[in-house]
This record gives sequence, C-alpha cells and structure tokens, in this order.
Amino acid sequence: MAASRALAAEIGAQPREPFGAFHDVTLYQWIMAGQVEPFLTLAETLAKAFVARGVGLVVTDGWQNYNPVHDLTHLVARTAAAIAEARLGRPLACLDYPVVLGANAHAEPGPEVRRIALAAGESAWKQGLIARFPDISDDVAALVEAVGADAIEIETLHQPPPLEALIPSGAPWYESHGRSRVAAGVYDQALTWAHMRPVVAALADRMGAAPAVYAC
Repeated sequence: MAASRALAAEIGAQPREPFGAFHDVTLYQWIMAGQVEPFLTLAETLAKAFVARGVGLVVTDGWQNYNPVHDLTHLVARTAAAIAEARLGRPLACLDYPVVLGANAHAEPGPEVRRIALAAGESAWKQGLIARFPDISDDVAALVEAVGADAIEIETLHQPPPLEALIPSGAPWYESHGRSRVAAGVYDQALTWAHMRPVVAALADRMGAAPAVYAC
C-alpha cells in the first residue's frame, strides 16, 4: 500500500478516501460470504467523495469477467457515479479502461470514446515505473504478448456497457480458473458467479434507484 501511495504522489495523483481502506483478500471474503452491505457502503462512500469534490469524470476498471474484484470495482464506481450525479444535479461522466487485453478479456468493452497515445518519452517513463514493481511483471508480459507494444503505448477509455451485458452467458473465466486451482490443492473453494450474483444485483438495484440525470 505504501508503494502505491508513493507512486501516486510521483505521478501527481492525490489518493483520497477510500484509497487503501481494504486489501483484495477482504473483498474476496465479503464476496464468498455473500456480504452485500460492504459494497453498498463503499459505493456510498465514493459517492459522497465525488459530491464533496465536485468530480466531473470517473474512470474505473473495465468489466471483463476475468477478475471478480476488478469487475466489482467497475460496478461500485458506476453505482457511486449514478448516486453522485443525482445529488449534484448534473451529468457525471463515467468511463472504463481494459485491465487485461487479448484472450484474457472475457467480455466485450463498450464503445471507445478516447484513445491516448503516449509519446516516446512518456512510454519510457511508464516502463521505468513498471520495472519498479516486479510483482506485476507477469501481468505486463501477458498484455504485451496479447497486443504488442500498444499495451504500453496506447491507453483507451470506453463507455461502460449496459448492465444487462454484464451477466455472463456461461461460467466466467475466474470460475473455471478457481475450480482448477481447487483441484490442484491451491484453493479451498472456487469463487463462482453464484457468489457474485447477489452483490451485482444489489449494486445494480442501487444504481437504478438513483434518479440519474445522465446514465453512466
């Protein structure tokens, strides 16, 4: 967490509440236990922060049926944006970006609305920052393998897909991956869509209950 804060400061970002409030393991525990309220509370906390700071744009993880925490981050942010824009009485734009690319992405992104091409110096700086975090080296290698240098040099922002498009037509990738890890003796239990469904439903209901001026 300290490394993330230091990186944010270096690139000129200002971490705000609820940054660093929870680790991934806590979120997984909530999902597995069917605890919906913590995610609704998180959305409300974010909404209050958006209103207090007069936020005009929210950028969140894409929904990709790859990593359940990234997927719920997507939906929590969209829910918070819908709540906040209703309270602000004006549009609050909400975009997402693909966390993974190529074959690792198991859901279609929404329409691309912005493409950011990094200059050579910016790309080199970004790669230097990446090199300082060896824990993500495999993830970065997978991105580069999927789409080549564009994984580093190009960033895209997308309109989030309709809520109904988030529902997987079959078992999401993380479910089959989890079952294979259980079979290998690595996990005790696989996280499945059945675990995700009540959290997704609660957030979608809360989003729909917010009389949004502009549908995020």
